[in-house]
Amino acid sequence: MAQRSNYEFSNQSSIPGGLGATISNFFRSWDDPHSANDYLNVFAPQGKLVFGPAPATGREAIQALRDGMIHAENGPVVDLEHTLGQVFVLAGAEAEGEGSKDEHELLVNGSIWYRLKNGKKIDADFASYMKFVRQGDGQLQVELYIVYLDSLELVTAIKEMSA
Repeated sequence: MAQRSNYEFSNQSSIPGGLGATISNFFRSWDDPHSANDYLNVFAPQGKLVFGPAPATGREAIQALRDGMIHAENGPVVDLEHTLGQVFVLAGAEAEGEGSKDEHELLVNGSIWYRLKNGKKIDADFASYMKFVRQGDGQLQVELYIVYLDSLELVTAIKEMSA
């Protein structure tokens, strides 16, 4: 049995609207500490990312949120990797290749590990809500992305590292 990439869901073919590759590329780019910020292309210009106490709205704010956490040299997170689990398509979305729906709502889950600047590795499970909406140019982009993650261990380790 062939091993799947950690950037593919176990049920990848159930993702509607050709979004499977888009989502995989998003996570791959997000996880690259040397990223050219390609992950930003998944967001609508005023897309909103909710991760932690202060939501980020717009691509510049999303980039600032990520850059403040993930940096190959400065950290506090110097490396990370998602392993995608499953994707759940909320009612109303078509399967891959069907129709041209203007909005898709997805729930995704998986696991992630973070490597901190001090070498400590933190593992966690996550779930996320992604709302894709067709933009004026016809492209489906994320208008709302909410991450659900127990970040206590990560936040505590970062605080200890900073103390």
